[in-house]
Amino acid sequence: MNGHSALMMGETGVGKSVITKNFLMNSPENLLCAFVNFSGKTTTTNLVDAVEGNLDALRKNMLQPKAGKKMVFFIDDVNMPQLDRYGSQPPCELLRQIIDQGGYYDVDKLFFKHVRETKFVTACAPPSGGRNPVTPRLFRHFNMLWVPDLSAISMKQIFSQILKGFLAEKEDGTAFQQRADLIIKAAVEIYQNVINDFLPTPTKCHYTFNLRDLSKVVQGMLMTEPEDIPDKEYLTKLYICETYRVFRDRLIDENDRKKFSTDSHEVIENYMELEWELSSFENIAFGDFGEQGENKYQILGDPNELMERLDQLLSLYNAQNTPMDLVFFADCMQHLARIARILRQQRGNAMLVGVGGSGRRSMAMFAASFS
Repeated sequence: MNGHSALMMGETGVGKSVITKNFLMNSPENLLCAFVNFSGKTTTTNLVDAVEGNLDALRKNMLQPKAGKKMVFFIDDVNMPQLDRYGSQPPCELLRQIIDQGGYYDVDKLFFKHVRETKFVTACAPPSGGRNPVTPRLFRHFNMLWVPDLSAISMKQIFSQILKGFLAEKEDGTAFQQRADLIIKAAVEIYQNVINDFLPTPTKCHYTFNLRDLSKVVQGMLMTEPEDIPDKEYLTKLYICETYRVFRDRLIDENDRKKFSTDSHEVIENYMELEWELSSFENIAFGDFGEQGENKYQILGDPNELMERLDQLLSLYNAQNTPMDLVFFADCMQHLARIARILRQQRGNAMLVGVGGSGRRSMAMFAASFS
């Protein structure tokens, strides 16, 4: 805002991108903003295209925003580009040249293009997991802001208020306030256990859990309607389902899944004072396709009734698309519930991993037809 570039740093999932984007989207009218994401495959051409695509050519060698405006580029994951054979990151070096010299060279026509009234805000996590150290020649131009991890107390306070606010919409919502506190305390403890016990390895490189996962548990609970929660036991089942979907579904080893189930069962029993069998924890499933004419996110009941409902949905799907001949069994119905849950969420994306012929494509197409 004052003519200086800024660098947002912090661990993955602490909210660097959300904070920055929210600030820029609510900035004064004379401030324009554009968003660029760096990755391991980003090249200098990608950065040039982003700059030229968001600035006007005042002359052939002069780029600037519209008259009376200033431009701010937000570059996320600025340390992701791969190193070249000389140990440098070409997109970062081009960015440094734009800031250092006020422009860059057109590599086709061999003349210098000046960039005016433009500043940069960048964000990155510490080097690791594909992120590389960035040359100090670039970062010396930025004012660095560190976004800290939330403490356990802060996490409990924030998510408790979110869940309590959601339950307050019920007529008897005050009766659920204490249970909401216990659920969030259990959620934070399970989250901390997961990040300590399930560490990434070469064969489990996706075991990278962060605060974003804990927020997805609460986000999943908010997909149901407050009036559809009849009692505290139903609310607890909803929380258990979301915890298993966010954390357990990512575990690829049976021993890991067993350890997670046992540990989470112990934590939930301690906080909720429940005496449920472990098998009843693992089989809880919620979805929005359980009843005809209803699009509510609710618990999926008797498997036989659910199978009849899926047969009806399959008939409707086959009438409008290339027919599929599917047989529904317990694991199949669980997979459908998982995929439908993800597609129902805002920014919901899923990667289905399995051997050939396991039904990934069929399950994805059929689940997508529910919404």
